[in-house]
Amino acid sequence: MKARKIIIAACTGSAFLLCLAGFVFAYRAYDKASKVKATLGGTFHQLETIYNENPFPYPTNVAMRRSEAAWMTNWCQSLVEELRAGASSNEDLSSSGFIQNFQNISAELHRQAAAEGGKVLSDGFAFGFDRYLGSKSEMPKPENVKRLALQFAMVEAITREILASRVNALSQIDREKFDGEGVETPAAGGRRHASAASASAPVAASAADARYPRQHFTFTFTADEKALAEVLGRLAKMPLFVVVTELKINRVERGLLPRPEKTAVDSDKAKPAVEFDKAKAALIPPSQRVVSGPEVAPLLKTQMQVDVYTFEGV
Repeated sequence: MKARKIIIAACTGSAFLLCLAGFVFAYRAYDKASKVKATLGGTFHQLETIYNENPFPYPTNVAMRRSEAAWMTNWCQSLVEELRAGASSNEDLSSSGFIQNFQNISAELHRQAAAEGGKVLSDGFAFGFDRYLGSKSEMPKPENVKRLALQFAMVEAITREILASRVNALSQIDREKFDGEGVETPAAGGRRHASAASASAPVAASAADARYPRQHFTFTFTADEKALAEVLGRLAKMPLFVVVTELKINRVERGLLPRPEKTAVDSDKAKPAVEFDKAKAALIPPSQRVVSGPEVAPLLKTQMQVDVYTFEGV
């Protein structure tokens, strides 16, 4: 009887332990399932929110984009107008009319150079059109007048900016010569990569250049660093579409005048009213010393090659 009670107690304990273990496992499974269900519910809610959102932009964004598009349209139209204004039209200009216009503007450029100060342009400077200026000048062919007038209008505009930058001297202007013997350059004009020895030698333009005709020029001038920077800045702000393709800069030392020999009288006149204290001057840092005298900054002889686009038919 006693053994039977022991067996019943052992079975009851075992059943209780099994029930407790089952309850623990069930609770863990329920907790895990609850977390998965919560994650699934959150993901479904996020997907439902995305699906129910309006796929079209908000009215404020639409108004902003429309105003930006209107601004871009106006900017594009103003750019096209400036480019068309820069590419002068010379359909009805005759050979004699071109010569007269060329001479008048050349004289005006010489006057501007004189007003800027110094000997910027030499006497008889022809701006790259030597065949049409001077005692041995000739009349251009009628079929060449249009492009000659276009080239000269571009040279005039760039020359005015160079003169306004107060360069020391404008010594040479080369252009694509299509109006002489042995010329291979087509009317559309093409980009060149010439060396310093053959800066004015033209090359044929590619077929792609026919869409955007461009004229190539080389300007050789002497200026200091500040004037050169101003030249480049002015070209960048021109209404013409001017692209500087190459710059060749050589340093040129300024020539200083020799000092005359001092006489005894000059030495007496040159004595300062206050004696110069070398000991005190030596204590002044070099960055705070005031140095005066002739300009010794070097000049820069610059050969600047530019392409000027006309964008015909834009």
